[in-house]
Amino acid sequence: MSYHTILSVINDHTASMVAGRYAISLAQECRARLVLYAVHPEETSESILIHTDRHLEHLAAVAEELEIPVKRLRGVGQISRLLPEQVQAEQADLVIYPLTPDEHYGDHLQRHTVHQMLRTIIPDLAVMRIISMAKPHPRHILVPLGKVVSVMERRLIFISQLARSFHAQVTLFHLSAACAKEGMPDSIVRFREELEQQQILVLERTGSGQVAKSITVEAITHHNDLVVLGASERGALEKLFFGNPAGDVMHQPPCNTILFRAAR
Repeated sequence: MSYHTILSVINDHTASMVAGRYAISLAQECRARLVLYAVHPEETSESILIHTDRHLEHLAAVAEELEIPVKRLRGVGQISRLLPEQVQAEQADLVIYPLTPDEHYGDHLQRHTVHQMLRTIIPDLAVMRIISMAKPHPRHILVPLGKVVSVMERRLIFISQLARSFHAQVTLFHLSAACAKEGMPDSIVRFREELEQQQILVLERTGSGQVAKSITVEAITHHNDLVVLGASERGALEKLFFGNPAGDVMHQPPCNTILFRAAR
């Protein structure tokens, strides 16, 4: 399986340019349509509109040079309302949403736009936190996995297409004190085998301790330039009492990070 239509949100922040580059690489690998969508509130300043248009036109030009079918769209209003409608209209099966600098996934109050996107976007959603503009083409991807890999098929599609797009190595990172004695969980073994069948270089590593800290240390120590997390399935109260490792990593990521939430 592969993606057919990829929609990437574009704004005036440079991070959206990096996210757009990811979308272009994925579209090229998947032979997919690319939709570049810029939304701004009413009464947005002229300078922001100019920056957004420059990003939109530049990314569209890059896609056209690669002979990727690309469509530019602009909207005026609240992105939390307009984006789900546009995703449905374009029949997108992957949405790439770059976080703005002041937007935080994992906020206990759950009031940021990203939380609305997680609730209302139907297809696969990749929320990106970009901290390095210098590495738009990751070569070492870290994928933390629990004992049970939820929505395995959708995650396999995304990780495999991402790795193939950038000719990247994938490290599956499992946190468990018992792992050294019992070996890797069956679900992670299967995940690795599925990736290897697609000629993707896969490493396996284990760790223990506090989840978010261990992921950060692993990424820094082994020079990973992209982390792909699974979205937490805990509700707001569960996150408040039991924590949200994905939110902690997204808040202070060691490198560019994607929060992947499978299609609902």
